Amino acid sequence: MKAFGLALIELRRFSKPVLRKLALGMIVLVPLLYGSLYLWSNWDPYGNLDQVPVAVVNEDQPSTVDGKSLAAGDEFVAQLKGTPIFDWNFVSATEAREGMDDGRYYFSIVVPNDFSAKLSSLAGTNPERASISINLDDANGYIIGMMSETVKSELQNQINTAAYTTFAKTMFGSLGELHTGLSDAADGAEQLADGAAAADDGAKQLSTGLGRLQTGSAQVASGAHQVADGVTQINVVIQTVADFATDALPGLQDSLSSAAEVSETFDGDIDRVVTLACDDDPDGKICADLKALAKRADNVNGTVQGANKTVQNLSVDKITDGAEKVAALDKGAKDVATGADQVASGVSDAKTGADQLATGTEKLKSGAAELATGLDSAVAKLPSDDPAQNAQAADVLGSPVGVNTTNEHPAGVYGRGLAPFFFGIALWVFGLVAFLLLRTFNARALAGKVNAFTVALGGWLPAGLLGVVGALVLYVVVDVGLGLEPVNVLGTIGMCLLGVLTFSAIAHWLRMAFDAVGDVLILVLLMLQLTACGGLYPIETAPAFFRALHPFMPMTYLVDGLRVTISGGVGAHAVRDAVVLAAIFAATVAASTLTAMFQRRWSMGRMKPAIEL
Repeated sequence: MKAFGLALIELRRFSKPVLRKLALGMIVLVPLLYGSLYLWSNWDPYGNLDQVPVAVVNEDQPSTVDGKSLAAGDEFVAQLKGTPIFDWNFVSATEAREGMDDGRYYFSIVVPNDFSAKLSSLAGTNPERASISINLDDANGYIIGMMSETVKSELQNQINTAAYTTFAKTMFGSLGELHTGLSDAADGAEQLADGAAAADDGAKQLSTGLGRLQTGSAQVASGAHQVADGVTQINVVIQTVADFATDALPGLQDSLSSAAEVSETFDGDIDRVVTLACDDDPDGKICADLKALAKRADNVNGTVQGANKTVQNLSVDKITDGAEKVAALDKGAKDVATGADQVASGVSDAKTGADQLATGTEKLKSGAAELATGLDSAVAKLPSDDPAQNAQAADVLGSPVGVNTTNEHPAGVYGRGLAPFFFGIALWVFGLVAFLLLRTFNARALAGKVNAFTVALGGWLPAGLLGVVGALVLYVVVDVGLGLEPVNVLGTIGMCLLGVLTFSAIAHWLRMAFDAVGDVLILVLLMLQLTACGGLYPIETAPAFFRALHPFMPMTYLVDGLRVTISGGVGAHAVRDAVVLAAIFAATVAASTLTAMFQRRWSMGRMKPAIEL
């Protein structure tokens, strides 16, 4: 109970005045400040990545595949626009480079100019893996690189979506051509079938015609038999005639010979009578009648003489042979003519069928060629059956796009990337601790005639000198013991020294101006700077309150400058940060000088402070 009583006595000291009550309330709020502010600023940094500016450079050149233009880079850009993981800024390569150097962009994504060409090769026999580059710069913050790695899978999904979309377009285009090729092959097959049917019909007609030709040939054979039969029959008749001629022909020849002589004599007598009759009256009617009779007598005589001559030349053998030949030739010619007509008709039908067969065969040939071409084209578009090639294609298709990450100024390890932030914390805490032990000014000098600037500078200088030593020790231990290995050793040391001088000057002024309350303010500023300097996550992921404080926090410039000197980056940035810290240092020393001038005036509040440490 005595312990509780003693505790109440101590707490009663803060009942009056109001400033003591506020101090007690500040003590109560210290856990809240350390816990809630830090948690608030880092509550959901990944949920605010859409505020982090990232450059996207699309250098892709569309590729033409089977007459179709494929722009996978544009597909990827469209995917990014539809999924704002970061604050995408679609810029040129030059602007991206300058933006990263200036710190306006935390990293860049570059789509190369052969992105579409390599993706379109996925549908071919020799697929190539496309690539996209992510360019980081730890000079803009180490954690952002880790965050980009964390969301890399989501980026990979966006990239693959664009890749598969392009691949699908390519494949569907090829499938369309394959479909066209197979359709042409089907049409060719139909023509082949039609040609085969026509060839079948022609073959049937050819068979029919050949049947008729066979029938005609049979008829020709029959006609030949009929000719033989006719010859046999004529031979019988001719034999009969020959027999009769053998008996009658000699008497006929004698009779005709006598008749020829009588006719010759009669013709001569008529001529003499005409001569005698016409001598006396050549123009008379009797003379004319006699001349007419003489002419007829000449005609009769000529006929009788011809018949006599013909009969005299006849013989039985000639009559028989001639009769046989004429009769056989006549009959056979008739039958052969009939058979030849039928053969001609059959041959004509056969020719017609053969023509149709030829036409069908031509269609068959054309259809077969078209079918072969279509099938060859279709086969050419089918994947290869080579195991090695298929394995390569499967590997590429399994991961069509590779994401190549480059880092302009890599920090390497986690500690090296966060060193600027922890260096800033360490140097700021030094200022707080230093003036818990050291006086902020020499009271005797302040009461004397020493000028205010000298008093202020003399009050800060011990902490400044100790801070220089402490900063050097910090650097040496971290560099030698942990392997910091900054890219700019002197620059890093210079930034550390400038930082500790500036931070200790700020702590000196706050402690000098507000006494014990100044220590609380130093702690509050520490918490605000931890959350608003962007030492861990990009400041764009923090709430708006901390983003507004960011440019006014001294630790912002120390952290940024150390990132450049440790990991590398644009040297001008480090120079700018050093100039800002130097300006803050000068402004703080000036404020301490004004405070020293003000504190030359003594009051009861200063004689008995409301809060003492």
